[in-house]
Amino acid sequence: MKKSVFRSVIIALSVSAMVSVNAYADTAVSSDNSAAATVSQVGPTAAPSYEEMMSYIASINGVNSNMDMSSINAAATSPAEAMATGQKMSSVNGMSVTYQMATGETVVLDGMTIASWVTGNEGNVVTVDQNQVAAYVQGLKGMFDANGVQTWNSADGTAKSLATSYGYYIDLAGETAALMANIQSLQSVVRPPVYAATAAQGAMPQWGNTFVEVDISSQHAYYYQDGICVWESPIVSGTATNPERATPTGLFTVNYKTTDRVLRGPIGKNGKPTYESHVDYWMPFNGGIGLHDANWRSAFGGNIYVSNGSHGCINLPHDRAQALYGLIDKGTVVVVCE
Repeated sequence: MKKSVFRSVIIALSVSAMVSVNAYADTAVSSDNSAAATVSQVGPTAAPSYEEMMSYIASINGVNSNMDMSSINAAATSPAEAMATGQKMSSVNGMSVTYQMATGETVVLDGMTIASWVTGNEGNVVTVDQNQVAAYVQGLKGMFDANGVQTWNSADGTAKSLATSYGYYIDLAGETAALMANIQSLQSVVRPPVYAATAAQGAMPQWGNTFVEVDISSQHAYYYQDGICVWESPIVSGTATNPERATPTGLFTVNYKTTDRVLRGPIGKNGKPTYESHVDYWMPFNGGIGLHDANWRSAFGGNIYVSNGSHGCINLPHDRAQALYGLIDKGTVVVVCE
């Protein structure tokens, strides 16, 4: 605020000085401090034109004088209003746009950069090079969009990643339009960018800190509650050597949960389900694929899944399934990764 006030004072004094210099004769004071001797007497001259004053104001503010002054004059109701409008428009480099990113970071678009995008005006509205604005927004996307990968640290101490479209993505067209409107308002703003897609949080993993992790390669599952691992278990996932039974990786959510359920396979040639399995705890998250107990198994983990895995579900020991059932609910995120 102090900087803006100071600049306004300088502009006012500078314009006043221009008028004074042009309106009075040049004089000089002799070296012996005697009375001033007139060097030349040219008499009062015409005050600088409005266009000259606006050009001078623009030069002070560091903006090329490409404003259409006749357009500003035509849109104004008085010379004073035209002067005020022109001065405000020529000082666009005094504004800024501060972005509050989902990651918690702050990005400041400074006024000198904004001023370099201004191409002129239409009446009392500045015109802006949309291509340069869009290029800036594209740069923000490159820096802050999720870029199709989510990362986190697993409870087993390894760094994990998942290819997924989930995450924050800036809306190129929407943010370009919003930024152009901000510039044309000539007002500094603080705001988040316009997003095409949002997530549970800005930090990785962007789906949040409460989720089930199913690690196919280690044949282990974990449940994180507010970032703390509160449950874990060995598992048996889908049969790896059979593409039709392998468990797909991806980001899912629990559809619902129920107890005392009979799971049935596809109908075979004999008109009956290819399998029927009773489970006490059923927690589906990807169509017919879910987490459940598997009392018919005597062992879990290791390499069982390679050739003797499930039909795609995540088999759990009975007590571990029971414990997980009491912790999660509909909507809980399930991450299946390698």
